Amino acid sequence: MDIKTIKIKPILITLICLFHLEIVGQISSDTLTDKNVIDKIIDVITYDGKKFTAVTYPMAGYSEQEGFSAGIMPVFTFHDKKEKSPINRRFYRPTTLIPSVMVSTKGLFNLDASLVMFGKGRWNMYFTGVYQYVPNTFYGVNTLAPADTSQFFNRRFSSFGEVSYGLTDVFFIGLRYDVQNNTIEDINGEILNDNILGYEGGFSLGLGPIFKYDTRDDIVYPTKGSFLKVAVTTYPEFLANDYKFWHFFTEYSFFFSVKNDKNIIGLFGAFHMQNGDIPFYYLNQLGGSKRLRSIAQPNRFIDKNYYMAQVEYRRDLWWRLGAVLFAGAGNVYGSNGTNAFEEIKYTVGAGLRFQLVEDMRLNFRIDYGFGNYKQNGLWLTSREAF
Repeated sequence: MDIKTIKIKPILITLICLFHLEIVGQISSDTLTDKNVIDKIIDVITYDGKKFTAVTYPMAGYSEQEGFSAGIMPVFTFHDKKEKSPINRRFYRPTTLIPSVMVSTKGLFNLDASLVMFGKGRWNMYFTGVYQYVPNTFYGVNTLAPADTSQFFNRRFSSFGEVSYGLTDVFFIGLRYDVQNNTIEDINGEILNDNILGYEGGFSLGLGPIFKYDTRDDIVYPTKGSFLKVAVTTYPEFLANDYKFWHFFTEYSFFFSVKNDKNIIGLFGAFHMQNGDIPFYYLNQLGGSKRLRSIAQPNRFIDKNYYMAQVEYRRDLWWRLGAVLFAGAGNVYGSNGTNAFEEIKYTVGAGLRFQLVEDMRLNFRIDYGFGNYKQNGLWLTSREAF
């Protein structure tokens, strides 16, 4: 069975219209006014207060699995009391909050929020919360060409977070937590059955230490520096877990400019390893909007162990627009005798960027990737892939 999916994540429905207005305005006028049409529209949906700025964008999208979807996405950026601009700072670490709500014609309901916060002193915090009822597909565990698939709905509440303390400006140690409650419903197909761990869903609560080394000049859009993260999360029986396992991972990214800050090269590498009784929905995923972006369905390739590497060229164009080129390769392995270096998957692709907030390089991104095994994916979301 050939798997070829184009998955469209939330898209700002005004974006294409705004690009069109900008182009028309440039053609019909020899000179641009101080505020063009697009800036005026953004002003309408922007609240600029003393403590924070909020811009509320509409969203819409389509995928074969989820149908037509629509929602809203406010973007909150909190002002630093000491200095509102990142100029002359060694590190720019703003606090941002991005909630969103999305519904679709095929039953999707998704409510989520992500918060990146640098508090008083040396404290650094990152939290996400999600409630969703989402249609999904099970292809088996690391099956290259599945003979059959199962459709199901996953009702999930989850929260993930990190709280760390800076020993210096660049070294952080702290605690990582992960809590989920999954309910698997309306299974259609025989491949997802009671022989698959996690078939009935369950509760999971993991805790563990985390270490971070961060010299990026800007955590939202780095132009130089590096970021290393190493963590272990355990899901023991005494925390009322339905499944007992542990998860180790390390991730590293490095950034540098070419000639000037309009041309940025980003490098990223990751290795994840799991062991124990792992439900299928917790297995490492090779695809998605931040990993191998040609794999539109993250469940397409899943397994206990995962590695990947990717490179990205980021280029400022004009006004709020930018573009990227990216390439990556990786694999999942560990079950059914699979080997780390057999059937490696790769991705190449390109994307566009639209700066959501005037004084911060927080981008809405549109990425299209294609790769081997007839995989291709279109992603529209916020924040950079790494």
